[in-house]
Amino acid sequence: MSTKPRIPPATAAPAAVRRWRIGSVLLWLVLACLLPGMVGTGVMFALQYREGRAQLENDMLTTARALVRAVDNQLLIARASALSMAASDHLATGDLTAFHAHAREVLMATGVGMNVVISDPQGQQLLNTLKAPGEALPHHGNLTSVLGVLTSGQAVISSIYTGGVLGRPVLSVDVPVWRNGQVHQVLSLGLLPHEFDGILASQRFPEEQLAAIFDAEGTIAARTIAPETYVGQKGVADFIARIRASPEGIMTTITREGVPTLSAWSRSLTTGWSVGIGIAQPVLERHLKHKLGVLGLVMVALLALGLLLAWLAARRIADSLQALRQQALALREGAPWPQTAGYLSESAMVSEVLHQTARQLATRAAELDETHRLAGFGVWRYQPAADKVTVSESVSELLGRDVHTFRDLHGTVFDASTWAELKATHLAALNGSTSYEMEVPARRSDGQMLWLQLKGEPVRDALGQLVEVRGSVLNITSRKEAELALEHARLVHVHHLEEAVASRTASLTTANEALQRLSHTDVLTQLNNRLSTNERLRQEFLRMKRHGQPYAVLFIDIDRFKRINDTYGHETGDEVLRQLARVLQGAARVTDFVARYGGEEFLVLLPDTTQAGALTLGEKIRQAVATQTFPVVGEVTVSVGVSEARGADKNEEEAVHRADKALYRAKSEGRNRVCCD
Repeated sequence: MSTKPRIPPATAAPAAVRRWRIGSVLLWLVLACLLPGMVGTGVMFALQYREGRAQLENDMLTTARALVRAVDNQLLIARASALSMAASDHLATGDLTAFHAHAREVLMATGVGMNVVISDPQGQQLLNTLKAPGEALPHHGNLTSVLGVLTSGQAVISSIYTGGVLGRPVLSVDVPVWRNGQVHQVLSLGLLPHEFDGILASQRFPEEQLAAIFDAEGTIAARTIAPETYVGQKGVADFIARIRASPEGIMTTITREGVPTLSAWSRSLTTGWSVGIGIAQPVLERHLKHKLGVLGLVMVALLALGLLLAWLAARRIADSLQALRQQALALREGAPWPQTAGYLSESAMVSEVLHQTARQLATRAAELDETHRLAGFGVWRYQPAADKVTVSESVSELLGRDVHTFRDLHGTVFDASTWAELKATHLAALNGSTSYEMEVPARRSDGQMLWLQLKGEPVRDALGQLVEVRGSVLNITSRKEAELALEHARLVHVHHLEEAVASRTASLTTANEALQRLSHTDVLTQLNNRLSTNERLRQEFLRMKRHGQPYAVLFIDIDRFKRINDTYGHETGDEVLRQLARVLQGAARVTDFVARYGGEEFLVLLPDTTQAGALTLGEKIRQAVATQTFPVVGEVTVSVGVSEARGADKNEEEAVHRADKALYRAKSEGRNRVCCD
């Protein structure tokens, strides 16, 4: 079924009405709202607040830097005092009683520190100036610092910990006591956290401003507010995380008391200690809220006046737009042309253009129907209230039947499955606001099968109520048949291509695996080669650095191997290398890494092994080789260099170099022996 477009009759000129220009209305609206002044005032206030806050943040950061320098100075003075006492002649002679009196005199004279402790390498206190000589003493309260001094031979500034004698938070500066070139004992100069209170007190912070000093682990050492509660506890987690990530900065955080605070911090790159300064957000925002309140009242008053004027102007604009809306609806529906007019001259001009457009569209619609029929294209409209479908003549011709309702399509144009899909999609459009597009098979009345492209779009009024669903139909049978043929050819091609790729991938994988084995294996001895050795050395070095796991290196060289080659020939020499490789593998442990490093040199990497263990295994290997009978040659001996990797090594090559030097010492001392660096 089709409908013919109606061409609206010409309209008479409307009665003369005074109309406003839309530019004049909008000018009054903008002036009424005072938008430029309000925005400018807000921007100026925001800029002033931002500059003031930036200056405050800069002042806080400068103060934090100065306080960190003061903390560093106090810690470095303590370190200097501890190093001076560690060089005492009484410690060199082992006279701890005399040193006890000397240390107490130094503490009294310098005022630096509260006590001095001497600990042995196991952390047992041997002397503590808080106790009389000879009294029983506990272990050092911070064995980590003692171990750090013993390992590095350097002074260590500890974090805050609970003292073994005092049983309350303390910190210490731990320095080595040297004897015969080795760290014999550890001297610890103890400090109390409250010794840093003077640094904060010197700044005379306001009562509402919080400042705190943190050790390298983020523990509070001094605090301007409630120090008796929080000294010795960890700082707020997110604040400490930011301190560790950056040496200085500004952030918003929440204090231990739960107060939102703008905080600045500075961390020393020398000691790792830091200082944080914070101002509570309520204090910071108090002045801002007062200014915002006054500004807000003024803006509300201006806005109320502007809205009143804007409402009066908007009524005239709305009346004109409503007139245009009625004419636009008539243009869409093909209804009689309404005799309406607005207050704006511009709306009158648009109304005239709409009327002319309606006449032209009616003429072109008739021409378009004929074009649609030839192209297999048509349009349709569905009115839910009347359950009525209206289609263009081209749609009826395409299907070979008239269509009045959607039920006419069930079992005729569309089979059961296609009808169910179309119905579900159509209902979704009725209940929502989205358009749809789908491609479905269809059947003409003469039984010919078609492929149709269906499009639908819900149309709603200003209140959101569904008015109708409109759409189009396009015959895509030729295109669909071509697509199906093309897809079949593509699938056949893809199948052949996948088979070829799978075959070549399998061959390439096998070749890569073989190449990987060859690149890491010595061809002659079938041991690991130098490339593989360098990779494993790097792994063990990084593991030691990360977890502190020790490892050792054996560097092995066949004694007088050149003489074997010169006397018996290179084939015999190669056999000696192969048999030695088997001996090394038999003598080494399962977890050890055995490799031919080059020529007649072999390397054995010993994970989780100290130098003492490496010496034992090196001697075992030397004896195993010496007692082995080699074909043609008979007796063969090796020299072995041993080295343990050290925490101070810069890379994995240093332990190998030390083992190499030890090997050459074994050679120079007569061969057939094991030496360590």
